[in-house]
Amino acid sequence: MHQVLTIAGLDSLAGGGATADIKTFEEFNVFGHVLLTSVVAIDQPILFHDLPLSVIQAQLDSLKKAVDFSAIKIGLIHQVPAIDLVKEFIAEIDSPVILDPVLAFKEGDTQFNQAYQEGLIQLFPYSTLVTPNLAEAEHFAAMPIHTVADMKLAAEKISHLGAKQVLIKGGSRIPGAFAYDVLYQQGTFTLLEAPKSTAQTTNGAGCTLSAAIAALCGQGIPLEEAVHTAKAFVLAGIDAGISLNNQEGIVNQLAYFRKEYTQ
Repeated sequence: MHQVLTIAGLDSLAGGGATADIKTFEEFNVFGHVLLTSVVAIDQPILFHDLPLSVIQAQLDSLKKAVDFSAIKIGLIHQVPAIDLVKEFIAEIDSPVILDPVLAFKEGDTQFNQAYQEGLIQLFPYSTLVTPNLAEAEHFAAMPIHTVADMKLAAEKISHLGAKQVLIKGGSRIPGAFAYDVLYQQGTFTLLEAPKSTAQTTNGAGCTLSAAIAALCGQGIPLEEAVHTAKAFVLAGIDAGISLNNQEGIVNQLAYFRKEYTQ
C-alpha cells in the first residue's frame, strides 16, 4: 500500500489540518502518516499551540528512518525555524510534494509575517505543486486578484519564485455564477470551473484538496487528472458538509465515495 505523509497542524474542529488529511488519504486508499507541527483551537481568536522544534525534529528523524513515502502534503508549519527543518527533510525526497502554503500570520507582527512568508517561498523549489488560495496568492504575487486573468498572472509570478507548478484556488471571491481554480504548468494554464455552492460548510476545503492531490499523485496519477478528481472530492464534501453550532461548517471527507450515506 502507498504511504503518504502530512506535515500539518491539528485542527480542533477536524475540518482541516492533519485530521482532514488522514481521512482524505484513507478515502483514496493510501496509508497516512502525520508529522504534527501545532495544535490549533478554532475559536475567536484562533489559538496556536506550536510543538517544540526538538519534537518536530524527532518526528522527522523517526519518519525518515521508517518510511519511504509515495507523496508528502505540507500544510500549517507556523514556526519560521520549523520551515528550515521541513526543507532539509523534503530536499532528500524523490516523491511528489504538495505544498499548501498556509499563511497563518500574527496580527501586528510584521517581522514574523515577512520572515514566515519568505520561509515558505524557500519550500517552493522542492514542491511538485503549490496550492495557495486567493488571499495567499495575493501575498506571494504581491498583487490584488479580482479576475481569472489576475489569477493567471499571479500564478506566473509565483512560478518565478521557484514553484514548479501552481494551483490558485479561487473559491467564491471571483464575481459570477462559477467558482474558478487556475492550474499553471510550465507556461500552460488549465481553468477549472464549477457552479458556486451556497453551502457554508467550507472549513477545511483547502487542506482536503491538497491532501487528495497528494494521495492521487502518490499513486502515480498525472497531476492534472489528480487536480480534477480532488476538486470533485472537495465539492462533494462541501455539499454534504457538517454544520456546527456556531453557524459555520466543515467539509465532510466521507461524502465523495459514500454519497448514499451522506445525503
